[in-house]
Amino acid sequence: MALSNGQLSSLADFATARAERLRSGPVSIEAMRQHMDATDAVLLGDFPGAPVRFVERWWRAGEGWWEPLEEAAVTALDEEVGRWALSQQAVFTQQGPGLQERE
Repeated sequence: MALSNGQLSSLADFATARAERLRSGPVSIEAMRQHMDATDAVLLGDFPGAPVRFVERWWRAGEGWWEPLEEAAVTALDEEVGRWALSQQAVFTQQGPGLQERE
């Protein structure tokens, strides 16, 4: 049985509302750990205070919660991550694939 256009629209609205709720409120440490285990969330690095990328936003660990960063910080961090990725690509291109395996 196919869904009507109204039902499809309602499902899309629900998904959008859920994503916005996830993007705007704190997430428990355990819930974020589950998202990381499922690869829905990605830790920036293995260092204290490393932010997590989850639902198209960066998050920082707080007192028992992961808190979304403000949009200005998200934009700045995205730019930094982009520059880092480009630098890594440049190094890999210069070294060649064989050298990266030894690191």
